[in-house]
Amino acid sequence: MNSKKPNPLFIEPSGSVCPICGKRSYSLRGIHPQCAVQQADAPRQKLLAAEKKEKARLHAAMVDDA
Repeated sequence: MNSKKPNPLFIEPSGSVCPICGKRSYSLRGIHPQCAVQQADAPRQKLLAAEKKEKARLHAAMVDDA
């Protein structure tokens, strides 16, 4: 059976694309709230990782000295 699909009656509204996940977003800023939280949390996560790394380095240095 060879059947053709009908043309859509409504064309998709042009919405903005979220710069974080790349999916369509209908929010005012064009970014999903979940993605905005991830983006805002990224610098804090980097800082925490650097502090943890430094703490581990200091701990290793103290163990080596003992």
